[in-house]
Amino acid sequence: MWQTWLFAGGALLTIMVSLIGQPVLITQLFILAPAVAILGLPHGALDLPIAQALWPLDGWRGKLRFVGLYVGLALLVIAVWIVLPGTALFAFLIYSAFHFSGDWDGAGATLRFSGGVATVGAPALFQTGEVATLFGYLAQEPAAELAALLLAVVAGISLGIFVATISLRPQLRNSAAGEQGIIWIAAACLTPLVYFVVYFCMLHSVRHFSNAFASLDDPHQGLRVAVLLSAVTVFAGLIGFLVLQGFKPELLEQSILRIIFIGLAALTVPHMILVDRFQRKLKQQ
Repeated sequence: MWQTWLFAGGALLTIMVSLIGQPVLITQLFILAPAVAILGLPHGALDLPIAQALWPLDGWRGKLRFVGLYVGLALLVIAVWIVLPGTALFAFLIYSAFHFSGDWDGAGATLRFSGGVATVGAPALFQTGEVATLFGYLAQEPAAELAALLLAVVAGISLGIFVATISLRPQLRNSAAGEQGIIWIAAACLTPLVYFVVYFCMLHSVRHFSNAFASLDDPHQGLRVAVLLSAVTVFAGLIGFLVLQGFKPELLEQSILRIIFIGLAALTVPHMILVDRFQRKLKQQ
């Protein structure tokens, strides 16, 4: 429940601040980048300890092989995005919804489906044009507009299923339903990027890190790696920001957005495969 209340409090505070004035895109990006680096990425820092719990990664050679496979898969995703950005965008949205649905793994199939779709689709339902503009930084305009439109349609269907579910089945009016209600409210009140910061950093990352931390034999190793990863990411981000200072504002926005989301897409694929395997093992045990 503390995760639910943290998410609710963070969302409410962010909505109240946004009432003063919605930040422009470049300001949103400067909020998004450090928030993802400091609060979001560390939940993936537990991937090595998770891999060690799944397979015998003996010695530095075993760990090096895992890291090589992990990074290689991430680089393959980046290569696909460069060659087929439209296809990569659709694939990213689909597997992100599937991955984020794991936040409600024990809530039943209906709430898991509605939650997964809501995480990526709720902003498109309320702000289709703005989402299409953001997608336009990641893929060609026809694919970006089609993705935003289809996402809005699917999100509308998911919202109808969610409302019908909690109306007809009172036993499902639980914390999972409450969190998804907050997602819809936040998506309606906040810009898409600020909404993503609230969900990704204040619910998804917190939940995954807490659950994985409690399930590992040596969680403190993951905690040390998480702190180190945050420091390295922030340092690299500062260097990148200095390098991008000479860019025109429009190109600066596009560059930051592409780095953040294509980077997340690349890391999400190996991360999702690993976490899914780990969760199946925990269920078997």
